[in-house]
Amino acid sequence: MNLKKVFNTLQKVSPKLAARIAFNFISKPKNRKIRTFEKSILEKANESIIRFKKFNIKEYNWGAGDKKALLIHGWGGRASNFGAIIPELTKKGYKVVSFDGPSHGASTKKKTSFFEMSDLVKVFLQKEDYDLVITHSMGSVFTFTAMSSLKYKVKQMIILTTPLKFIEFIELAVAEFGLIPKTTKLLINKIRKTTTKYDPLTLNASTIIKDIEMKNVTLIHDKFDKVIPIEKTKSVSSLIKSSKFIEIEGTGHFKMLWSKKVIKIIEQQVLV
Repeated sequence: MNLKKVFNTLQKVSPKLAARIAFNFISKPKNRKIRTFEKSILEKANESIIRFKKFNIKEYNWGAGDKKALLIHGWGGRASNFGAIIPELTKKGYKVVSFDGPSHGASTKKKTSFFEMSDLVKVFLQKEDYDLVITHSMGSVFTFTAMSSLKYKVKQMIILTTPLKFIEFIELAVAEFGLIPKTTKLLINKIRKTTTKYDPLTLNASTIIKDIEMKNVTLIHDKFDKVIPIEKTKSVSSLIKSSKFIEIEGTGHFKMLWSKKVIKIIEQQVLV
């Protein structure tokens, strides 16, 4: 289905209906195909279910070390996306915790929102004290938002790309569907109704990071990332005092998760 053609026709008839359909699309994230090595890492996990709002959330644990690491996937991702990274963490003595977000992976498939994902991250941050937090893509913003509300103190963190502003998440949908300004405005209004705490137009890293005490933060981004431009992560890095920004290439936005380059960086920069 060519979504742009569909929405182009639909918007001429009813921008309001087009906005509602676009909202339904982004409320049900597309889960990427699970790879063989991802299945194998899930087979090694201790699994459990936690109840969160209207969802049964699948939680995974690996290893039994004294140090604890929390891994947070991006929109449309799942815990197993970190399948190449998890074994390296357990070798280094970490107990690794991750989960499939609402309507992601093996968790309940219902309408969800960016802010529900952020609220779930908050639940995990409150459950245990983590020595290391690793995030990918929009998962970085989910985490920043949760940490900000908790005035969280980060011990170690590695950020595998991040947007700078929440509006960039909306802009991805606008580009995918080919939305006109009127439909975009209606879509933003619908997203605004999913939270009482934040305004989608003004929510950005510069306002939420200031409430987080961050130490030993490493940000990694592929210079040819086609999903999130490298300038976004560089901008976030500039907001985090004493953070370390590492530019790589040849991995793209998703393949970086199982890239040997990234795993080596984690070993050298994070696992100290």
